[in-house]
Amino acid sequence: MEILEKNEQSLLSRTEVIAKDSYTGSTPSRESIKERLAKALNADKGLLVVKHIYPEFGFGTAKIIAYLYSTKESMNEIEPEYSLKRGEKNKKESKEEAKPEAKKEEKKPEAEKKQETENKKQEKPADNKEQKPEEKKSEDNKKPDEK
Repeated sequence: MEILEKNEQSLLSRTEVIAKDSYTGSTPSRESIKERLAKALNADKGLLVVKHIYPEFGFGTAKIIAYLYSTKESMNEIEPEYSLKRGEKNKKESKEEAKPEAKKEEKKPEAEKKQETENKKQEKPADNKEQKPEEKKSEDNKKPDEK
């Protein structure tokens, strides 16, 4: 992990850190980047927020933008909740449990959609038959008026 820049933002009581990390395989998780960045900065992992990870395609490196806050209170005031919860392991487990339930619910509407489309197909020919005789009647009515 190589620290490229450190910008002190005193009004927000944080330090913006721009770093470059090299890796092999897939892009590292936010949690692993937090750990490595905390070691490089000699800081508390709980005060770090990884904002962006920009992997460079084909090179095995990533540019990282993170914020190191001075206190937990200032971090909670400034950062939105979703940003603080990003990359937590508990989130991944809860999402995996929710997926099977969502799949079951999706299957039911698909079956209903198929039935609805079949019903519409059956109704369309009937509708067309009804419209054609009406058109003929209106044409018949027009012919005597024209004469």
